[in-house]
Amino acid sequence: MKIDYKNHSLIKAKLTKEAGIFSAILVIFGLLSAIALPSVSLGGFSAYLVTLLSPAIFLLALLLLIKKPLAHRSCLLPLALFAMVCVSALVSWISGFSSANKRDIIEAIKYLQFFPYLLMVTFLEPNSLKLFHRIIVASSILVALVGLTQASGFYDATLYVYLDANSAHIDSLVSGSRITLTGSDPNIGGVIACFFGIYFFSLYAAYKKYRYMFVFFLFFYLCFLSQSRTALIALIFGMGAYYLLFFKGFFILKSATLAFAFSLVIFLVFYLDLSYIYIGIQTALEGNNNSLNIRFENTFLAIERFMKSPIFGVGPAKSALDTTIDSEYALIIQRYGLIGGLIFSTYIVYLLRLSVRNLRSHWGISLFIFTLMSSLVMITNNIFSGYQLMSLVVLLNIACVLSERKQESLKQENVF
Repeated sequence: MKIDYKNHSLIKAKLTKEAGIFSAILVIFGLLSAIALPSVSLGGFSAYLVTLLSPAIFLLALLLLIKKPLAHRSCLLPLALFAMVCVSALVSWISGFSSANKRDIIEAIKYLQFFPYLLMVTFLEPNSLKLFHRIIVASSILVALVGLTQASGFYDATLYVYLDANSAHIDSLVSGSRITLTGSDPNIGGVIACFFGIYFFSLYAAYKKYRYMFVFFLFFYLCFLSQSRTALIALIFGMGAYYLLFFKGFFILKSATLAFAFSLVIFLVFYLDLSYIYIGIQTALEGNNNSLNIRFENTFLAIERFMKSPIFGVGPAKSALDTTIDSEYALIIQRYGLIGGLIFSTYIVYLLRLSVRNLRSHWGISLFIFTLMSSLVMITNNIFSGYQLMSLVVLLNIACVLSERKQESLKQENVF
């Protein structure tokens, strides 16, 4: 019997390609499910699909590692965060800051769940970025529709889909004062809107097609309606930094454009009667902003607890301390001390360096702006320690690694 090796090779190549497509879809769907789809309830336990799919992706990665035992260095970052939580929790239990409990370990799993996604980077082809783009666009349509229905007052269809029945943010959504989009609160919804706005702005910056700017302004408008002050300021900061440092044009002209854009933002705040924003800023200047004062109080408490255990922090300590710490910087120094500060700083620097190396692509632009934006959002909210937004960081991380690999392969082709 004669074996057709040529046909066998073609079949093998086809199966490999299909496996690569399936892997890319699984990774991108898993990560975007955290912001596009609601959480799933399983016997009283609520989780997002990004968490539920993580074990399956890990098993797939193990199978692929047998043939190609290689991992990208970025997968070490969630492992470092996982180890950080475990060590800080153990120190906390031994030192008597809190008693041993499973909720502290769940906090560690919150970071570990992204390890399989980053482990898959080695096995994804650069061409899968097209799939990334398509699924992001599809997710943006879903999020935009949810946001627009909420803004139009037709919130019944999504009221209890993305918000828990006991959520404190239902009243603000029903009253029309603040929309939440697909986030669990208006601030997370504002960051989600900013993510898609940044993505479409980066497409415009890379390809100069005005339709992308139209979509950017749509999500910018939705961010306004969430009335997330931090997200709005952080978005302006991230985009302004990119525009001044890297966007082509004369510096004076770019500065004038930014000044005009800032003036336009102030005008829209008053024109759209977004009282939560300007009243919040006014009361903050007067020292009477309750939300801001609580954050200051939590920060002072975090510093006091940090002084008790400056190296490892007091751990999550969920059995002894309040779990609501609005500032992620305060959360880091309280729970994980100097070790946590070092690991998170390393992560942010890594993301910025990765983005700068890829600024020729829209993926690098997106990661640069979103990382800068996140560094400001972390002052009053959570990016890495929440249940939805770290998925976006991991997504752009993976995309930039694939984009970098694609650029390197193109350079090699040009050499030969």
